Amino acid sequence: MRIRLMAVAAAVGAGSLVLSGCVSSGSSSSEASSAPAEASAAASTAASAAAPAGDPLVLGIVQAGSGFMGPIDTPARNALLMEVDAVNAAGGVNGQPITVEFIDTETKFEKYAPAAEEVIGKGANVLVVTCDYDVSSPAALVAEGKNILNVAPCIGDPIYGPAGGLKLGFSMGDGVPGEASVMAEFANSKGWKNAVLLKDTSIKYTQNQCAVFEKRFTELGGTVVKTYDYVQGDSVKETVSKISAAGAPDVIINCGYNPGGGTVAKEIRDGGLATPIVSGFGMDGDFWVGAIPNLSDYYVVTYNSKNGDDANAAVNEYAAAYEAKYGAKPDVGGFVTGPTTLQVILEAYKQAGSWDGDKLTAALETFKDVPTLAGPTSFSPDLHINVGRPMAILEVKDGQLKFIEAVAPEKVVFP
Repeated sequence: MRIRLMAVAAAVGAGSLVLSGCVSSGSSSSEASSAPAEASAAASTAASAAAPAGDPLVLGIVQAGSGFMGPIDTPARNALLMEVDAVNAAGGVNGQPITVEFIDTETKFEKYAPAAEEVIGKGANVLVVTCDYDVSSPAALVAEGKNILNVAPCIGDPIYGPAGGLKLGFSMGDGVPGEASVMAEFANSKGWKNAVLLKDTSIKYTQNQCAVFEKRFTELGGTVVKTYDYVQGDSVKETVSKISAAGAPDVIINCGYNPGGGTVAKEIRDGGLATPIVSGFGMDGDFWVGAIPNLSDYYVVTYNSKNGDDANAAVNEYAAAYEAKYGAKPDVGGFVTGPTTLQVILEAYKQAGSWDGDKLTAALETFKDVPTLAGPTSFSPDLHINVGRPMAILEVKDGQLKFIEAVAPEKVVFP
């Protein structure tokens, strides 16, 4: 099974995407979610060309345009809309343009369920949600109750799916078992034998990230000296003092996400610890690095590099087209999961011949190494997320995250 990827010319027709989303953050809907007038690389045309006759696709997007999930959701959503525009330019689905209904939830938990009800009420037959299980689960549960496929572009915790009670829920993201296994293997490859873990306990993703790292690092012969818990927004100055007093470890693992994770990184360095630090996707992006002058020896394991230096030329093309459209590079490398979301939905529809959630799920559960912009994509009845894709290792240099290498986990362990 292959999704054919087509390099799209520099410009494609605009205006074929209908947007009727609500934005409650104070910005206009066009500012928050308008599709690009110029689409870019990797548009999937197979589904639109060969899909069975039937209803058009109405994508309901219930995500954050602001709040702490804004920098994570927005790049994936913007890139998804580029893909929508490209597919529409190629003829759409069933000869009709894909329609998008978008609501900015502002990362406010209480807005997710009503927003899902609203977009489904407007005809959404697939729901796209925020890239965190704890935040987006109310919206996903609404979709589940209506037999609607629900997809998160970049959730990292395998709980999004059957493990979390979501039989129709899938993530296009790289699961934390693979991500944190790569983090541990990278630390081991650098010769670091002991580690201190700083764990943000506010969400399952970061809890499990530290749990997987410890399990894999220990398997490789490493020692976790101590784990310190914090909650998003906490100061860790006292913790840093304790780490210094005990003697600096070989490596510090910051299982966090921004903005709190950036504060943690700054307080580690301000406290005089020059120890190497490793994080996962939650710490991707250059937007927090500027607050820490001359930051170095900081490594992030993530999807891809957004800065044009990725090993995958298609990713670099898409990043360049994204910048041309939106006037800035994507905030994080997880933007690749936006196009992947649509590519996978359309391939599943091609097989299922229906927007019925159960039928789409049955099709998705047969996927085995299906090529997408985010990498080879596989699902099973038990696991609705990918855990074995190659991941990019980035290093902070000159105020930016720079690509070092892409590696797949040698062994994937689960928390």
